[in-house]
Amino acid sequence: MQIKIILIVFCLLIASLVRAQNLAYPNKVIKIFVPATAAGPTDFIGRLVADFLTKSLNQSVVVDNLPGAGGNQAFQALLRADPDGHTMAIGSQSMMAMGPYLYKHTPFDHEKDFIPVDIIAAPAYILVVNNGVSANNLQELITLAKSKPGLLNYASTNGIGSSSHVVGELLKRTAQIDIVHVPYKGNAQATTDLLGGNVQMMFSLSSSMTQPINSGALKAIAIGSLKRSPTLPKVPTFEESGLTGFTASSWFGVFVRSGTSNLIIQKINSSLEQMLQDPNIRKKLLSAGADPAGGSVEQAADFLRNERQKWGNVIKSAQISLD
Repeated sequence: MQIKIILIVFCLLIASLVRAQNLAYPNKVIKIFVPATAAGPTDFIGRLVADFLTKSLNQSVVVDNLPGAGGNQAFQALLRADPDGHTMAIGSQSMMAMGPYLYKHTPFDHEKDFIPVDIIAAPAYILVVNNGVSANNLQELITLAKSKPGLLNYASTNGIGSSSHVVGELLKRTAQIDIVHVPYKGNAQATTDLLGGNVQMMFSLSSSMTQPINSGALKAIAIGSLKRSPTLPKVPTFEESGLTGFTASSWFGVFVRSGTSNLIIQKINSSLEQMLQDPNIRKKLLSAGADPAGGSVEQAADFLRNERQKWGNVIKSAQISLD
């Protein structure tokens, strides 16, 4: 009987200590790993989050850029950190939704080792063609592609297995067309060849295509968001253009290690939701071509689950592998 009482008291003591630690969060500098170099869209999101959390949580938040191994290096570093909410990482569509299917051998389990805290923003992909392509809208482009199976090609901005490659495969599958993938090592080279007529079409983030579209150098066919972009209001969505259910956005979210206290996760989520309601933050995101997202922790988990199923099916069907 005495032993049982001692055990109960011990368990209560441990529980009270854990709760005290949760309530004291954060009690040291927070680090956010960004799986990309400085100045890109992933880094932009990471620094936006870091700046806001510094004020919201009244604690210093620093960004650590770890661009190696297709983003895997940043999440390896997160996995080595204590699951106490003081270390986070910015995850993207390509890393956390496509990655589990592109890489069969990774030093971590994408699903079991990390928890999505919130989805911050979703920059939409836009389909553009050069002026040598006779099509001016999606239905004309699909008709053209069906009349010339295997003769039209599309560029991907970061090679085999990149988001723009997989999104192109989704278009092939959904529209039932035969277009040929041409991999490029970067957006600049792909855009140059698109403008020069060496490739006919390309999926790219809408923010990087605004200038050539507005200048008339390229034709915008459709955008992958649920609604039209405020920066390109004349460009219809794929849904409006008759391709039901087609959406494609390169979203970004905040992740922590599995094992992190739910109280801490909820506290971070609450701060991020405050951030996404801030008019200045929303303006910055929209001007960068990224629709503000947000939602509960549970909604983030559901969203990620659906994204993995969607892109996993495309990757398996197209037999894309980076191993």
